[in-house]
Amino acid sequence: MYSSNINKVIFINFCQRFHLYIHAYALLLLARGLTLVQISLIESIVIGSIFLMEVPTGLLADRVGRKWSIFASTLLLMCGEIIFIFARSFEWYIFIALLTGTGFAFASGAVEALVYDSLPEAGREEAMKRAMGRLGFYAQIAFVIAPIIGGLIIGEARAEDFVPAIVLTVAALLMGLIVCLTLREPAIHTSEKQAGSVELFRDGVSLLRHHKRLRRLTLLVVFTAPFTGAIVTTLGPPYLARNEVSPFAIGAALSFGSLLAALAQRYAYKFEQWLGQARAIAVLILLPGVLYWLFAVAVGPYATLFAVILIYGLNDMKGPLFSAYQNALIESKNRATVLSLISMFTSLFLALGLPFYAALAEHSLRFTFVVMGAVIILAALILRARRLPSADAD
Repeated sequence: MYSSNINKVIFINFCQRFHLYIHAYALLLLARGLTLVQISLIESIVIGSIFLMEVPTGLLADRVGRKWSIFASTLLLMCGEIIFIFARSFEWYIFIALLTGTGFAFASGAVEALVYDSLPEAGREEAMKRAMGRLGFYAQIAFVIAPIIGGLIIGEARAEDFVPAIVLTVAALLMGLIVCLTLREPAIHTSEKQAGSVELFRDGVSLLRHHKRLRRLTLLVVFTAPFTGAIVTTLGPPYLARNEVSPFAIGAALSFGSLLAALAQRYAYKFEQWLGQARAIAVLILLPGVLYWLFAVAVGPYATLFAVILIYGLNDMKGPLFSAYQNALIESKNRATVLSLISMFTSLFLALGLPFYAALAEHSLRFTFVVMGAVIILAALILRARRLPSADAD
């Protein structure tokens, strides 16, 4: 049951990431008359709705089950895509952003909680690194395949060319929705008497307040967030286009970067074994900042494509490791709630940062990347933990 459940979650996550036009999303909205600030505002609304819904959806996942939270996530994402086919006004895009953000919120804590609780207790922390590595690997493989297919469908990115790509994205989500119905709640969750929502929330907040290592780990996760989504959907495509990169080449860059990310996340635990925990994490939290500086100085189609492939590929390499560290410090009864609280703080930081970076980008995209890199590097240097947590540490 354990491996079957995890394999199903991996497939569902693959379907959620099989997004055929994400690499040209900003170009579509620009063609429909939106500005970069409006597009970044839509992204901020997605992140803001994640922020507002993280705790309620995490509580629901701990109360009614992780299976139905993942089902709700997939359903909302699919509904958003269906509406996107017909949407033509800024107000409709805002509504879609609210649906999408809520969908992501339903999955954020529930997926990790279901995976962790589906693992056998023996060696669970090490197995979690590998399981989340596999999850990230196949999610990135979706990003490898989808932009290539989407690039062929979209062609030169005329607005009418996007509709078939959106329809196929809906079809992928529908397949994921069907598989959601076959998930099984882990025995560790169904066998426990579930606490009330207020108690779950209170215990989660208390854990984050008083557990020093978990609190430091949370601060690292939040303030070194690499803003990869902003590069993929908002800031990267216009910068590449200004450097004479075609829409198809932008999709190909995302594909190559995603393949690199798949391998990086799949084998992140080996990178940690090779360098040791402290050095590996130091490298991985500093790396996105350095890559943004590289992107800022890159000029021309080949240099910018190379830089963006590295950004796509390496920005989130630390994810599987940090997921294992976090889950090792959280009890099963309120795992989704605590993970959702951590995601909520990250979402707030991203929601506040995106409009700021978009406003800078209206004047200079290059300077924006310099500032993004500086923020990540400064936060990493200030907050880097000398020793990250083990399961029995407090």
